[in-house]
Amino acid sequence: MDLAELMNRYGSDKDRHGYTHVYHTLFYPLQLQFLNILEIGIGTMIPGVNSSMRNYSLAGYRPGGSLRAWRDYFPQGQIVGMDVQTDTQFEDEKRITTVLCDSTDKEAVSRVMDRLKMRFDIIIDDGSHFEQDQLRTLENLYPYLNKGGYYIIEDIVEHNRISREPHLLEAYCNRDPYFFAGVRNSMCVIYKNPLHSNRIEY
Repeated sequence: MDLAELMNRYGSDKDRHGYTHVYHTLFYPLQLQFLNILEIGIGTMIPGVNSSMRNYSLAGYRPGGSLRAWRDYFPQGQIVGMDVQTDTQFEDEKRITTVLCDSTDKEAVSRVMDRLKMRFDIIIDDGSHFEQDQLRTLENLYPYLNKGGYYIIEDIVEHNRISREPHLLEAYCNRDPYFFAGVRNSMCVIYKNPLHSNRIEY
């Protein structure tokens, strides 16, 4: 199944931002594996709240568009979505679980993870686009990523400290290898597999 077509079908803006190119490159070989996938930010439609999709989604969108695309793209996958807005929660779709949780709150994350009893192969942060929230979310959720898994931070906007001072990430991901993709609204991909590198340039 074509990931770009799926994201567009469900009204997600991920293809429009160019993210499906990166995801297709990384995940196509994993498509048929039994994976657990967590996405932070389900896509609220409440106007005026942080990260609302009201002015960004494609026609026909409803909260959870990218979760549905991931479910179809990974036919053996278990998909979990995490968000702080109540309109993002639903319980009636196969292989999709939604949880109400602030990913920047370590205790709340711990309670949710204790309830889910899951570790993840892919974690995607498409929640708050504020750098301090992205770093806190990474700190709180990286321990729940399996070795060999991918952690992706989407929407690293211009002038974000993560792209200006990428060494900040190292304290949160045990210096596991990472790279940036994109020019303006970029994304960071972290691969949870140690690399004994002496990199000084980014």
